[in-house]
Amino acid sequence: MNARVRRAPSRVLVMRLVDWDGEDAAAFEPVLAALDLLTPYVEVLEPGCAAVPLRAGAGDEGLFCERLIDTVSGLVDQDCLTGVADGLFAAVLAARGGRIVPPGGDAAFLAACDIGDLQATGLVGAETCETLRHLGIDTIGKFRELPPQPVAERFGAPVRRAQLLAAGRFSRPLVPRPAVPELAVTETPETPYATVEHAVFAARPLAERLLRVLDERNLACTRVTVTARTGSGLERRRTWQIDPAISAADLARRVRWQLEGWLAAGPLVHGGDEDAGAVTSLELAPGGLVGLVAAGRGLWGEKTAAAVRAEAALRHTQSLLGPEAVRIAGSSDGRDLDERYASAAWEVEPAPPPPSGPWPGGLPDPLPQLTGTGQDVEVLDAAGAVVAVSARGDLSATPALVALGGRRIRIAAWAGPWPVAERWWSADARRYARLQVELADGSFALLAREDGRWRAVGWYD
Repeated sequence: MNARVRRAPSRVLVMRLVDWDGEDAAAFEPVLAALDLLTPYVEVLEPGCAAVPLRAGAGDEGLFCERLIDTVSGLVDQDCLTGVADGLFAAVLAARGGRIVPPGGDAAFLAACDIGDLQATGLVGAETCETLRHLGIDTIGKFRELPPQPVAERFGAPVRRAQLLAAGRFSRPLVPRPAVPELAVTETPETPYATVEHAVFAARPLAERLLRVLDERNLACTRVTVTARTGSGLERRRTWQIDPAISAADLARRVRWQLEGWLAAGPLVHGGDEDAGAVTSLELAPGGLVGLVAAGRGLWGEKTAAAVRAEAALRHTQSLLGPEAVRIAGSSDGRDLDERYASAAWEVEPAPPPPSGPWPGGLPDPLPQLTGTGQDVEVLDAAGAVVAVSARGDLSATPALVALGGRRIRIAAWAGPWPVAERWWSADARRYARLQVELADGSFALLAREDGRWRAVGWYD
């Protein structure tokens, strides 16, 4: 009988430079080059912070961390902290205190962490953490014990994913899966880029192409692998962790950092042949692919690439037609539908203030989705006579039919009327009554009677 060999599960080591200058991303390349000698795969979480996979049981993790710290200190003369755990999230938090979480101990380690540490997932903002704290949820352990459905309903899909991370039930391997070939974008210039500065010019359009390809497929990515190839056949490759909602400008900036880092670490080709050292191909390949909804983009306040382009289009419209031409709608205070809706010039005026509370005599929610129609109608009783409304708000007969556009439609149900008397002391005095009806054809309407005639002032979806 052949025995099946069970491979030890992988562990994650996160290395973080304590006093790293985040603006000097190129200077981080010597550290990454040193890590390349220790492991076949290095993932850059951010400048100054990287993660590498470890095989559990392969050796003394503490000794490996000490050697890594000494190596990094010799390269950049900075203090370094390391953290080891089963999963990336726990390893990131462990690196803050230089801890090694024992195998199988992620859940216990995370349980005692402060609720604010959820921000390290990139899925939870500071405001959400403060809301949870006010609710008495001050540790990650208490957070993961919350019922999952209310968490998703109250805070949205990204926070639910963070809860799965906290429970150790949602993770991703450090070693990336191969990207779908058609999603990778490549720039192969007719004249090879003789300098890194020349290659940088291609970074922005290449980043835009990648985000456009992903957006057309309703995808986002959490990692991007930058590959540069030279005429000598040398290939350099590095993977960066990115925000799923990254803009083309920010992605191009990451590519520039990487190219500058490679240049700072040494020439892209050995020898003196300048043409052989020119960059003949620059490639961006996405990894960690997720759907837009799974990434929480678009539905929970994070900007998608499409949203960024839409904002650019709106600003272009403003430049052509004036700043007042693009307006945003909002709800406001008032009784009538015209008063319940307000608008403001986009990015020029403050947004319409939200309602301060129930308005006396105001129409209850939900409001009609289609307003401003002002169609003339007639509300009739069973005998075909017009139904009137008295000064005290009483109907003259039971509503039975609505005459609209040459048709008579039976009223299946109705509510009201709600009489309104406004500014009775002034020349602008106004008196009207509203009636909600459900028609036999399945439509729902808000009707108003004023000055002896009925109008359809709104339709419900």
